[in-house]
Amino acid sequence: MKRKELSVEEKVGQLMMFGFPGQEITEHIENFIVNHHLGGIIHFARNIKSPEQIQSLNRDLQTLASLRGTGLFIAVDQEGGSVARLTTGVSVSPGNMALGATRSLKRTEDVGRVTGEELRILGFNINLAPCLDVNNNPANPVIGVRSFGSDPHLAAELGAAYIKGLQEHVIAVAKHFPGHGDTHVDSHLGLPTINHDWERLNKVELVPFRKAIKEGVAGILAAHIVFPAFESDPNRPAVLSYGVLTELLRRELGFEGLIMTDCLEMQAITNHFSMSEAAVLAVEAGSDLVLVSHTPSLQSEAYWALVEAVRSGRISEKRIDESAARIQAAKERFQVGKSYPGTVGTEANLAVMEAAAQDSITVVQDGGNLPLTSEKVAVIETKTQALTGVEAEIQSTFSLADALRDEGLMVDHYEVGLECTAEEIKKLVNASTNYETVIMVTQDAHRYPTQARLVQELNKQPLGFIVVGARTPYELQSFPNVQTYTAAYSNQPFVWKCAAAVLTGKRKATGTLPVSLV
Repeated sequence: MKRKELSVEEKVGQLMMFGFPGQEITEHIENFIVNHHLGGIIHFARNIKSPEQIQSLNRDLQTLASLRGTGLFIAVDQEGGSVARLTTGVSVSPGNMALGATRSLKRTEDVGRVTGEELRILGFNINLAPCLDVNNNPANPVIGVRSFGSDPHLAAELGAAYIKGLQEHVIAVAKHFPGHGDTHVDSHLGLPTINHDWERLNKVELVPFRKAIKEGVAGILAAHIVFPAFESDPNRPAVLSYGVLTELLRRELGFEGLIMTDCLEMQAITNHFSMSEAAVLAVEAGSDLVLVSHTPSLQSEAYWALVEAVRSGRISEKRIDESAARIQAAKERFQVGKSYPGTVGTEANLAVMEAAAQDSITVVQDGGNLPLTSEKVAVIETKTQALTGVEAEIQSTFSLADALRDEGLMVDHYEVGLECTAEEIKKLVNASTNYETVIMVTQDAHRYPTQARLVQELNKQPLGFIVVGARTPYELQSFPNVQTYTAAYSNQPFVWKCAAAVLTGKRKATGTLPVSLV
C-alpha cells in the first residue's frame, strides 16, 4: 500500500512501535495491526522461548500486517553481553566493552554481521544496537559494559564497524543520543541531566554519533536525558526536545534516517509527562517512531493523542507525512516483511563470538599468580543476575568454576550475593586458608561495598589471589593493590571458557582496557 493511500489514522499508526506480553499475539496488538496500520513491534525476553518459536511468532505478525499491504518493523535489543533478549540456540556476542578490549574493527564487524544475519533469519529487521554512549562515568548504573569504552574515538570506530556488519542484514539503531555515558542516574528510574557545554559534548559524546551518521546508520534512538546545552526546559529530555532532535540531529549533524524514542513508559518520562503529552511532544521534537513497550492502555493513549493532535492542527499532516516517508523508505531498503532462510547458532557463527570473547580477556595486573598451576583452587562467584531493568537473566548455570574443571583443575565452588554479610565474609576468609589459590568473580564491586570488602580481606591472606571481573573494570579502583586482576567484561557461559583458557596459560591474554581507571 503506497503512503499516499493512507488515512491520517493509518499514517499515525505507522509511527507507533508497541510491545506485548507473552508468546502469542494479543487481541490488542492484532487490532492495532489490522485496523490502525501499526508500524512496528518490539520484543523482549518475555516474548521468546526458542529460535523456532520466535521465528513462528514473527512470521504470524508479518502475515497479519500483509493484510494491509505493508511489512512490520520487528525490533529487539540484542546488544550482546548483559543485554541480549535471545540467549538460547543463537550466537550471542560478548558485548560492547569486550569488543572495545579487542581493539579490532574486523572482530567487531564480524560480530555485527553474525548478529544481523541470525536476527534476520528469525524474522527481526531492527536491532536496537549499538550503544554509542561513551562511558566515562564509573558510577554509571545502566550503561557500563554496554559501551565500547571511555575513548570517544574508539567508540566511534568500533561502533561504525559494528553498524557496517549489522546493516548487511537489519537496521542498526545507534543509541542513546546525544549520549548516556556520563550519568549516575538510570533513566528507567529517574530523569538524568548532563550539564556539559557544547564544546565538551562535541569533543566526547557526539563523536561516535557523527561517525555513525557518516557511515550510514539507518536509525538513532534518543535518550531520556536533559541536555541544557541544547534545551532550556529543565524537565525536557532529549527525546522530547526540538533543539536536540531537529536542530542538532537533523540540521547540525545532517541525519536523514529514522529517529526513535526510547520507551515512553520509562520513569524519566512518566514522572514528568502524561503519555498523551509525551507522544505528541516526541513527534513535535522530530521523532519518527514512538516506542511504548508494555501497557495497552498507554499505547492506545499515545496513538489517539497523536491522531487528535493532527486533527486539531497542533501537528500538521505534512509533519506526519515526513516521518511516514522515512519509515516507508527504510522498510523498502531493508525489505521489511520478506522472510529469509537460514540456520542460527551454527558452529561458524558461534566461533566468531568466541573468538571475539577470547581476544577481549584482559590481564590488567598480575602478581605472579598466572598461569594457574595449583590443583587446590577455590572459586568464589557473585551470583549471576540482572543488575538493571534493561538486562535479562542469564539462564545457564555454567560458571568459571565449571570452565576451570574442564581445563583439568580440582575446584571447590562458593557463591555469594552482590552484597555480602559480615558473617559470609568471615566464613569465606577462613575457608580460603585451605587453598593455595583463591579466585573471586566480581560484578561491579565498586557499586557494592561489602563485595569490595570481601576482595580486600581475601587479598590480605597469604595465598595466591586472583580477581576476575565479570562487569566493568572500574571496580579495580576499590582494591588497586589486589595481586592479580583479569577483566572478562561478561558472565556469558562461553566467556568463562575463554577466561579459563587464559588463567591456565593455554591462551595468551590479548585484551587492552577500553576504559580509563585514572
